[in-house]
Amino acid sequence: MPRLNEVTAVVTGGSRGIGRHIAAALHEAGATVAITGRGESTLKEAADAIGARCHPFVCDQRDPAAIEAMAAAVQERLGSVHLLVNNAGGGRSGKVVDLPLDAWREVIDLNLTGVFLTTKAFLPGMIARERGDIIMVSSMSGKKGDPGTSVYNAAKFGLQGFSQALNYEVRRHNIRVMVLNPSRVDTSEEPGADHGPGLYLHAADIAATVVHLAALPGRTLIRDMDIWGTNPP
Repeated sequence: MPRLNEVTAVVTGGSRGIGRHIAAALHEAGATVAITGRGESTLKEAADAIGARCHPFVCDQRDPAAIEAMAAAVQERLGSVHLLVNNAGGGRSGKVVDLPLDAWREVIDLNLTGVFLTTKAFLPGMIARERGDIIMVSSMSGKKGDPGTSVYNAAKFGLQGFSQALNYEVRRHNIRVMVLNPSRVDTSEEPGADHGPGLYLHAADIAATVVHLAALPGRTLIRDMDIWGTNPP
């Protein structure tokens, strides 16, 4: 495994699912990791399980004031942040004709506005150091619309555009913006078999990809990566 001993990373939505696997893989590779989420007890349990260099910070991704406070607390406690993994997200299903406005706003705030605000909070430090990595955990739903998932599609398509524009703004500061687009992901604790019929991607696969990208030489930028299960059900 690549070594990231000098890296301080922030993983949003890091107390469970894909985010927890990412945080654990970064920690195993030597990084100091801050994880965020809404539930204090869940965050603490995850951080304790991951290891001594994993630190929990309560933050509601939909709350601008909470994001600002979290970013300040992380940098005060852990110092400069080298890697930001914008992982927190979620969706609501329903046909456009039936979808309430508050559901639309909730998903956009969580998946898009929250990413904007979190990125904006940590970006000045990266620009000042002329180095940093920002990894967006998006979805194939950011490239293909499906019936009943209009607001999630809108948020993830928006994340693609935001990431592309951000990349052109910051790449001259040696900051990489990289987008991962996984297909369906198994988020169970254990990965199980690594190949064979009827297997989805596992969250551990996304985590390993994040570690690999963070360890690439600074001259290398992979802007957009689609990740599929080889032989899914």
